[in-house]
Amino acid sequence: MTPAITLWLAFVLAAGAICWFGTKRQAVAFLAVAVITAPATLLPLGHAYPFSPPKGHYTVLGARIDVDEAIWVLLDSGSAPPLYYRLPYKASTANDLQSALDVAEGNGGMVGMQQGEEGSPGFAEEGAPGSEQPKRAEPQAIIGG
Repeated sequence: MTPAITLWLAFVLAAGAICWFGTKRQAVAFLAVAVITAPATLLPLGHAYPFSPPKGHYTVLGARIDVDEAIWVLLDSGSAPPLYYRLPYKASTANDLQSALDVAEGNGGMVGMQQGEEGSPGFAEEGAPGSEQPKRAEPQAIIGG
């Protein structure tokens, strides 16, 4: 159980005991407060979000792959503070992330993540910040005379 759920459950049990020995009015007030505070149990409070991030592009600030368990990533959207996510483990996703991390480490770049609507994240190396990406050589023009 997460700390948020444990705290909420402790509150509900304590207030329920008070209401059991109290009046009907207290019991109704307790029920209203318990229902209103129930969504607070979804707050991570320092733990990873258990669901996938919203659709968009993110910069991976850190990652940990636990084989057959989960992929833990700290993602920065650029517009909000970085958030910590627990992604479901898939061998293909883990391999993509590990490859991107290896390439980024070798080039001094960063890893980006694209979250699509289908729910499967895509990882790729983005290059070093402030550096220019290598350009492909253009083919020579053939000028006939």
